[in-house]
Amino acid sequence: MVGLPIDDSSSNNLAEKDSHEKSIDHILTGGKLGKATIERELRRRVDKLQQELQTAQEDLLRFQNAIQETDNGTAEIATPPVVAMSYSSDSNDNAPEIFLPPSKRGYLFRWVDRSIGWSGSKWALRFVTLENGNLAYYGSHTETAPRYVLSLRGCAVRDEGHKPNKRYKPTEGEDTPPRLDKPGAYFFLFSIYLRDDASPTHQDPTEDLTEITPLLRFSTDSYAEKKQWVQLISETCAYCESDAFLAEMERRQEEKQTMTLAMPEAKVGTLPPLYFAPVQQKQARHPSFTKRPTAAMFRTKSQNLDPSQVESKGYPPSKPMHRCAAPSYLSVEGPTQNYRGFFNLGVIVLIVSNIRLVLSSFKKHGFVLLRHLSEIPRLGDHPWQNFPFVSGFLLLFVFVMITYLLELGLSRRKIPQRLGMLLHYTNAHACMGVSVWIVWYLVDAPAVGAVLLLFATSTWMKLLSYVHTNEDYRSNHMKQQATFSTMIEDLDPQEARVRYPQNVTISNIFYFWAAPTLTYQIAFPRSPTVRLWKVAVILIRMVPILALFTFFVSQFVTPTLEGLVADLEANSGQYSFTMLAEYWLRLSIANTYLWLLMFYFYFHLFLNLFAELLRFGDRVFYKDWWNSSEVSAYWRLWNMPVHFWLVRHLYFPCVRMGMSKTLTTFIVFFVSAVLHEVLVSVPFHMVRPWSFLGMMMQIPLVGMTKVLSRHYPTLGNVIFWVSFCIVGQPMAVLLYTVDYQYAKHNIAAQECVV
Repeated sequence: MVGLPIDDSSSNNLAEKDSHEKSIDHILTGGKLGKATIERELRRRVDKLQQELQTAQEDLLRFQNAIQETDNGTAEIATPPVVAMSYSSDSNDNAPEIFLPPSKRGYLFRWVDRSIGWSGSKWALRFVTLENGNLAYYGSHTETAPRYVLSLRGCAVRDEGHKPNKRYKPTEGEDTPPRLDKPGAYFFLFSIYLRDDASPTHQDPTEDLTEITPLLRFSTDSYAEKKQWVQLISETCAYCESDAFLAEMERRQEEKQTMTLAMPEAKVGTLPPLYFAPVQQKQARHPSFTKRPTAAMFRTKSQNLDPSQVESKGYPPSKPMHRCAAPSYLSVEGPTQNYRGFFNLGVIVLIVSNIRLVLSSFKKHGFVLLRHLSEIPRLGDHPWQNFPFVSGFLLLFVFVMITYLLELGLSRRKIPQRLGMLLHYTNAHACMGVSVWIVWYLVDAPAVGAVLLLFATSTWMKLLSYVHTNEDYRSNHMKQQATFSTMIEDLDPQEARVRYPQNVTISNIFYFWAAPTLTYQIAFPRSPTVRLWKVAVILIRMVPILALFTFFVSQFVTPTLEGLVADLEANSGQYSFTMLAEYWLRLSIANTYLWLLMFYFYFHLFLNLFAELLRFGDRVFYKDWWNSSEVSAYWRLWNMPVHFWLVRHLYFPCVRMGMSKTLTTFIVFFVSAVLHEVLVSVPFHMVRPWSFLGMMMQIPLVGMTKVLSRHYPTLGNVIFWVSFCIVGQPMAVLLYTVDYQYAKHNIAAQECVV
């Protein structure tokens, strides 16, 4: 036996009858209503009873057909005849009240009548919405603008039956052909068409339904889904012929005009006006016994239609292909486009052009990396294993222990406050000074000295933050410390109640020294556990990134710089702007790749590795600096640990001292420029101002991009990329290379003289 969908209202007939009788008795015995009101109410009751009778006839016929089909061994679901009901758009007492049907959304297959698929017909999956008398479809539920909107006023829906799914594969022992309620075995079709009579009062039973040209045609693999769509579209078509729909459209039009007149004008230097959409009107809820009009006249049944006949006769040669005035897709007036294909083309062109550069480099220089692999057996003589490098790291450990002992004495009041702070700052600055001395006088390799100096600078900043923060903890009472703790989420339970001086422990300071942060606090957000698989994934990613970095340095940067040195020696040390411009352009692309690889390796892989091992929870080491339309935004976003340190321990202390924000910003840039120059000049054993000047010259660039970003944010982003990747960094590499070669030449000349 086939399961039949029975209307829910039929189960409440007795309750509805009692309610109707009580209501009629109340009307007749009240004596307070006029004759016209009583007649209108009785007519509404009669219409409702006719609708219930129609529903009962449909259920009865479906039940009889199902029994007959079961006896014949088939499962064809017959469509019951429909009793036509007419609804006049005139407002009179005889017209039943028509409510707005509920809205519906979902995915359907839409017939694409202007495209041809490989099988001769084409269906496209679309997200369809039915609401407020309009049927619209989108490419997907993520799109905000509909691709097509159809007003259902003057329309009707046609049930086109079903057709088998050719891709459906029946299972063993399954009936052939499969039952209609078998999921995926059939596609159920329906379409929306324009009625010949805008306000029909009849339906011609002799009309050839296959000759109707549909406006939209849909299909679904669910019979229940199709039935629901057909029912709701039919009711919406009936609603669109009512005065309520016309009144709603007039109200929306007036509201739109009022909103347009009330829109403020855009002023120079301000954002465009913000348009607030009208509030969505809530759909009125009606009692369960209220039966909405079925609007049978707005729905035509399949009458055993053959879908192939519909497809052949429903699309005559005269059907228009050009249906509205629309601009070209790439024009300014065109709709918002998705340029993903052009992006893919750009990636392909980038890959092909870089492969050409790699092949050209192989042809000109050979595989340079093999030369460096031959030096692996000599790593025992490399400064990584040398005493100055190792002693530099051991001294960093000593300075951290001294900081702990000084803070322990201050917390127990064994050391006076002023003396303790003087010793603290002396120890922190000595950490930086001793490391600079070791790199300058004892470490010859620039790369090795840069690594040691980078860790020393990080330790120096950590010690200053530790000292500065604990000084503030000592001056704050316990209540304020508790307030600070409540601002931190994802704490370990044992750390949530820690207060100063309970935090002054060896484990606490060494955890902070190893943690991927430069700003100290009593407790940090923690992740639940150490995920070993995450550690393994990070280590695996580090290998190809390091290999690719080494390849670019060996294959592109080193030959380019060697060529520059050779040209300088051939010209007796004289260089021209043309020579520098040529090598500058050669370095720009390779330098950009190296910079991005360095960023990904250090800020994403290296810091996340330590964060995972230490269960450090806050892993926002960078933000979307690549979208910066201002140079100042880049410095705020690309290195969050350093940015937090500068804000907390340099910017706001200067502000609290009464300095202006402009002067404070200059001080921050100045300190940052000095640190950048130290990290570059000291490992190369020469003092040059290029990095310092590059930082300080960004101050006017900050102001310029700040103005441009208000009106042309894309131009500001382009200036940021060009200034950093095309102009700034390659030029700095060339200038330091030239100066480094001159410094080595002078040293060699002095040694020869001696």
